[in-house]
Amino acid sequence: MTAAAGPAARWLRPLRTAHTADVRLVCFPHAGGAASVYRRWLPHLPDPYELWAVQYPGREDRVGEPHPSGLGELSRQIAFALQWAADKPYALFGHSMGAVVAYETCRHLALLGLPQPRRLIVSGSPPPAEAAAACRAEADTPPQWLDTPDLTTTETATLATRTLTADLALLTDYRPTPGPPLGVPLTSVRGTDDHDLSQDTDRAWHTVTDNTAEARLLSGGHFGCFTHPRTAVRDIAYAVT
Repeated sequence: MTAAAGPAARWLRPLRTAHTADVRLVCFPHAGGAASVYRRWLPHLPDPYELWAVQYPGREDRVGEPHPSGLGELSRQIAFALQWAADKPYALFGHSMGAVVAYETCRHLALLGLPQPRRLIVSGSPPPAEAAAACRAEADTPPQWLDTPDLTTTETATLATRTLTADLALLTDYRPTPGPPLGVPLTSVRGTDDHDLSQDTDRAWHTVTDNTAEARLLSGGHFGCFTHPRTAVRDIAYAVT
C-alpha cells in the first residue's frame, strides 16, 4: 500500500492503491467514525478503483491530536491536502457527517482553485442548510463499533464516546460556507429504511450544485452502506462512472 504524499499523508489513508486504477474514491467517515470503517468495502470494490479514506484528528493513528475545532476549518485543511491526491481522476463520498464534510471540502477546493472531483456522493445526511439535524441520525452507536472487540474495554468505549460527542458538536455549530452552487456532478444516497430522510432530502441536496444531480436508494437503514457493503459499493462505483 502506497502512502499518501506531502500534507496528504496526515489526512488520507490509502486503503487500496493501483497504478492501473482509473478513479480514486476518497471517503469521509461519519461522526465518531474513522478511516478504517471503509476497509469493509475492499472485497467489493471493482478493479478500476482505488479506495482512500480521510482520517479526522482524534481517532486511530491520530488519537493524540485535538479534535477539530470547526467543520469549516476541518474541510479547508482536507481540501488543501487533497491536491497531493489529485494526480488521477477522483470522486468524494461522505456518509452522514462525512457527507457535510465532503460537501464543504468540495467548496473549499473551488475557493482554493484546486482540481475538482469527478463527482460528489453524499449519503445518509440532510443537506448543508439542515446539517444540525444530522445529529439525530448520529445519536445511536454506529453498528460497526459493535463489531470492534476493543470496544469491550472501558478505556476504548470512553474514547469512542468522546469522539462521537466532539463530532456531533461540530455538526451542531456548523454553518454552511456561503457562495455559489458547486460546479461538480452530485449523487445523493439514502437507505430504503432510513426514515429520517426522504425525496425532499434528495431534492434539497440537488440544489447545492449547478451541474447534474441524481438520487439513489441503497438497501438498509442509516448505516446501510456498511451493513450492505456489496450492493452499496456496486451502486456507488456505478454512480462515479
